[in-house]
Amino acid sequence: MVNLSYPRKRKLQIYLIAALLAILCCILVACNSDNSYSVAGENVSEPTHFMAKFMIAINNALGGGVASFGWTVVLFTVILRLILSPLDIWQKVISRRNNKAMERMKPQLEALQARYADDKQRLQQEQMALYKKEKYSTMGMCLPTIVTFVVFFVVFAGFRQMVGYQFAKDYKECVKAYNTSIAEQIEANKDADYIVDNGDGKWDIDDVQKTQEGADFYAAAKKNAQHAVYNVYYSEDQVTIRSFLWIKNIFVSDNWAQAVPDFATVTGQKGMATSKLTGITIDEYNDVMADVLGTGGYGKDGKWNGLLILPILSIALSFLSTKLLSGSQAQPPAPPQDAQGEGAEKAKSQQQTMKMMQYVMPIMMGVFALFYSGAFALYMFTSSLCAILFQLTFNLIAKLVDKSREGASGVAKR
Repeated sequence: MVNLSYPRKRKLQIYLIAALLAILCCILVACNSDNSYSVAGENVSEPTHFMAKFMIAINNALGGGVASFGWTVVLFTVILRLILSPLDIWQKVISRRNNKAMERMKPQLEALQARYADDKQRLQQEQMALYKKEKYSTMGMCLPTIVTFVVFFVVFAGFRQMVGYQFAKDYKECVKAYNTSIAEQIEANKDADYIVDNGDGKWDIDDVQKTQEGADFYAAAKKNAQHAVYNVYYSEDQVTIRSFLWIKNIFVSDNWAQAVPDFATVTGQKGMATSKLTGITIDEYNDVMADVLGTGGYGKDGKWNGLLILPILSIALSFLSTKLLSGSQAQPPAPPQDAQGEGAEKAKSQQQTMKMMQYVMPIMMGVFALFYSGAFALYMFTSSLCAILFQLTFNLIAKLVDKSREGASGVAKR
């Protein structure tokens, strides 16, 4: 590394840091990537991902575990942005310093381009020497962006676990209500001829005789139990946890998905990055959830859990954030046009690439907001909003600082 040129050293440093952060991201996500929950036992195990645990702690602090998870997400995002604010400030300070350095270097860079138009290698060496002299940091700009992506995917893994955990909790509460109702009805009719205690110490379907009377009794008992499940699922506390503004179930996408997830969704057979409930069959799930499936959403069959508001807002804010960021960065001078017009072509190609990148991020945000849980879409929206407000505040403070320095400089010259 001693014999490498300065540009190559800087590139190698960036690549090494990027590789280390990518490995760290993989470790953090892989070690906490299990979003499978068994519903066969008595209780559902809590999430293992530290981000999910942090969200649960905030929810408990807000309302003893029964606060709206949407507001939990908002508070979680604000706290996370505050924790990461030193990184944001560092990135913006470096960006501002780079912009001022680029403004100073532009005449010199244009002179270098004219002087070494026929010697590209020498031109690159002189440019890098000038960057070093003016302390123009390319690595300082890349590092915070890489860290931001790492945080994004780590948080995403935490939300995946939270969705699976909530689906498992909801189902276990429903199973408990279902079985309790069945047991109470059997016990209330224990003197009937079709009820025979099998001696296992509990009242359940095994105590109902396989006769016509027993079948009729169980059919009626099942309907009553399903109604009991409906009352539990739509109890005030449970509705408060799941609902957020226009979204019926914050753990389901803010789109045309059913507000109450079906068996294929909760077991991970359809949908993206959802839960994987195990220890359950489709017949069991449909029996227990019969009265709530196809309810709670907009329109027929419980469809349209949301109104596509978060995906639209996420795309709009991402466009705004990208525009603010690109508008605050000074651009290097365009390369001179040679005899073959290669300089102009390179400049045009760079502009097209930058324009394309302005669309890539909003589209990616839109995909995540559209197809993943409403909770994660809300996180992205709140995070983007915080970033925009922070950027506007930083720009305002920077302008005030510049005016103050200009005033002080003018007084000193007099």
